[in-house]
Amino acid sequence: MVEWSNLFLVTKSIDFAICMCGGAFLLSRAKGSRSKYILSLIMLLWGAYYGLSLLSSFTGLFDIVDIMSLGVLNVRMLVIGNLYLIILLLYPVEVVRPGWLNLKRIGLLLLPYLVLTGGFCGMQSLLEEPSRSLNDWNEVRGYMGEFNVWFRWLQVGLILYYLFLLYYLTWRYHSVYEQWYDANYSSTEHMEISWLRNYSIGVMLIGVAFFGGVFVGAKEILLAHTVIVAIFFLYTFYKGLFHSNPYTEDFFRDTLDETMARQELEMREQTEQNGKLTENENDFIRKLPFYRSEVENWLDNKKPYLRADFKLMDVAEILPLNRSYLSRIFNEGFGKSFSVVVRDYRIREAEERLLTQPDIPVGEIGELCGFSSPSVFHRCFVQQHDGITPRVYREQNNSMEKEL
Repeated sequence: MVEWSNLFLVTKSIDFAICMCGGAFLLSRAKGSRSKYILSLIMLLWGAYYGLSLLSSFTGLFDIVDIMSLGVLNVRMLVIGNLYLIILLLYPVEVVRPGWLNLKRIGLLLLPYLVLTGGFCGMQSLLEEPSRSLNDWNEVRGYMGEFNVWFRWLQVGLILYYLFLLYYLTWRYHSVYEQWYDANYSSTEHMEISWLRNYSIGVMLIGVAFFGGVFVGAKEILLAHTVIVAIFFLYTFYKGLFHSNPYTEDFFRDTLDETMARQELEMREQTEQNGKLTENENDFIRKLPFYRSEVENWLDNKKPYLRADFKLMDVAEILPLNRSYLSRIFNEGFGKSFSVVVRDYRIREAEERLLTQPDIPVGEIGELCGFSSPSVFHRCFVQQHDGITPRVYREQNNSMEKEL
């Protein structure tokens, strides 16, 4: 016979250790990063739940949810599970729309949950109905007319609503997020957020296992739930630790709309940086060839792209224009985004150094040319040369020179 209580103790202990240790480590590394700070709090809250559950198992002082006698549509599981799924929603919101979350807006996100849960407790007290423990679906159907039974389905619907909201956020803003870092940064290795889709899938799996426990009360499904939670937080901890947000920390503090947020950022930048050139549309179009020439000369002679942290606003050193105009110099003047133009310059620099500096290792060549890591350099070079690696490129060209 399977000792379910022992298995649950092991998996919940693992979840507790991952969440508490990971959350504490992220908190120590936040360094002003709101997204890391929020993720650390989420992990600590989940860890606190598993810690209390373990304490209950060892001491019997209190009981959060008795997993050995859950039944069907357990009220406490619905209420607690719903809350913890909502908590998971906060992190992707902060990543894709940094600065928007504050206590008031978190309250608004929680409002449907608070109203529904408060209404449930209030009406149950008013009607003086017992909170029934439903052992199977026959009892669910038999007591469906009672308020405390049919009202539970509203909690289920609310959970589905928050899961849909998470899915919407992580898929809705992906393209505009990529456009922003592509237009403003040359090194984007840790900025991409395609992994947030895996985050949303992970939350969905946690939700599916949760629903399995709620609807069936099967201990196997609940055990799978704790295993999924462990894998999910290990993955999220790793990705969240190294993620860098291309937006400023308060970029969306006043609005969720990207266009309005960009306009507000430009106004703040113009206020902070005196002496910026002001242009109207006709003047900018007329001067665009001149601007492109100035940028080309600067890139050719000064080679600022050799810095791994080179970004769009660094171009303001020679052309004190606002962010939108600087971006348009690349998009309309060069016909490519800022990151693509910089990547091309770095590749050309690498091609030259691979041949003229044969004693320097390939990986080091990439870093000298501004690439954030050897792996990024390798990937970009291969894409640019139809599958030819930097090492093969060096060997082929050296052998051709020897033949000549």
